[in-house]
Amino acid sequence: MNQIFSKVLEELITQSEPAARYFALENLFNMDPDDRELSLARLALPKSPIIQSLCAFDLSLHPYQKWNGAHWRLVQLAELGYPYINPGLEEPRTQVYAWLLSQQHLKSIRTLEGRTRRCASQEANAVYASVRLNLVDEQTEHLVTKLLGWQWPDGGWNCDKRPEASHSSFWESWTPLRALLTWKEFAGSSPELDAAIEKTVQFFLRKRLFLRESSGEPMQPEFTRLRHPSYWKYDILVGLELMRAADKLSDPRCEPALDLLGGKMRAGGAFCAEVKQFQASNPSAWHYSPVDWGSASANKINPWLTVRALAVLKAAGRITL
Repeated sequence: MNQIFSKVLEELITQSEPAARYFALENLFNMDPDDRELSLARLALPKSPIIQSLCAFDLSLHPYQKWNGAHWRLVQLAELGYPYINPGLEEPRTQVYAWLLSQQHLKSIRTLEGRTRRCASQEANAVYASVRLNLVDEQTEHLVTKLLGWQWPDGGWNCDKRPEASHSSFWESWTPLRALLTWKEFAGSSPELDAAIEKTVQFFLRKRLFLRESSGEPMQPEFTRLRHPSYWKYDILVGLELMRAADKLSDPRCEPALDLLGGKMRAGGAFCAEVKQFQASNPSAWHYSPVDWGSASANKINPWLTVRALAVLKAAGRITL
């Protein structure tokens, strides 16, 4: 273990919360799936308060209710790397697909000037969660086909219904890229899928993951601020994770984002959340989360962000753990 990071790594892998400990072991170390420490962490997951909270679905809610509906709970489980085939996830998954494939929902999808104006993060998150949680069926493939058909000429997606809107949105494009990369892992390559992925990857790289092509300035201040969970919001860490998944992290156009991310690391390797998008104390609050993912504090390590950021920097060759 690298002495520079020994304290923060020890803190991450000895957490009392089983889901957090498993997340750190799974993402930071090149462990064999049968490694004893990783296996023990995996076996402890059913006892995790976080896992138990996320699996306590309230199906009386709309599946997209932020951040408490079935849609978001399934995404959070997938992002944690929840490894079990759980029959208890079938009903919430069915609710999500019933919503996305309902006539009411489908009628809301509009095509203007040859571009489908769609909040593609919704279908994309359903695909991503379905693959990661072993919930794939023919409906999942149907959503993949929809995503491919909705891709804009510049490589992304957008829900902007103004006829003059002609450029894709980072907000609406990163989750489809993640979904398509995840689908490729599951279903394998195809010319159409590979071309769509490459087109989206280049869409992000052209802007060096967060910078305007015209001026080199950040496209939006929010892109430079770290958060966890990401939900549907985009930031440089999300972009770098996508490039890692697409095997593009060595592309020179990732360097500005890697520099910025590395500059946010505290002494010893810790990272702090700069934005908080959820309310965990009041179930009736807007953006209520059944899990408290930590505060946005410059003085408090966020273990989830720290694991994600260190994993990216390690994969980019910026640090050695």
